[in-house]
Amino acid sequence: MYLNCKVVIRESIVSDKVVVIEMVNEAYDECEKNFWVKDHKRLTDSQFCHLLQRKELFIAENTEKSVIVGCVVMSDAIGQGKDLSMLVVKPEFRRMGIGKMLIEFVVDSARREKCDYVGVQILFPTSWQSPGKELTKKWYLSLGFEFVENGNFAEFFEEYSKYLVIDGTFSIYKKYLK
Repeated sequence: MYLNCKVVIRESIVSDKVVVIEMVNEAYDECEKNFWVKDHKRLTDSQFCHLLQRKELFIAENTEKSVIVGCVVMSDAIGQGKDLSMLVVKPEFRRMGIGKMLIEFVVDSARREKCDYVGVQILFPTSWQSPGKELTKKWYLSLGFEFVENGNFAEFFEEYSKYLVIDGTFSIYKKYLK
């Protein structure tokens, strides 16, 4: 467990499912509005179970209120690294350092495993600017992540590209640990 003030970061458990799925899908409905076909969900029941089985989903929980306030997925990356994804903090708990704490949790875990970097990918529309995505990019840069390259979403995420209604690219950022 990772402790900061009244928030603990822990591995997700089955009983988190409903809250986490709702929290993630609401966040992505907000930040990726008009990116996906109608009713597309960022996190489904089966995806939640897959992440749980692989021990890749971590929860930020306010222990004082016994409420889930955020989450992050941490997975093995190509080479000697970790990828973080699906970082979400409930709106009423934003700007309290919880997102940064989730990133520090991933970075600390990667360091303990002697990884070279932590990576994150951000999906951007190619024909217009998304203010939320631009803010996300600036936030990761402020936390020491560096732009590495752009990738074609459809080529790398073929199974999800059929749900995308925009021309999208993703930018890869890495925080180097050595």
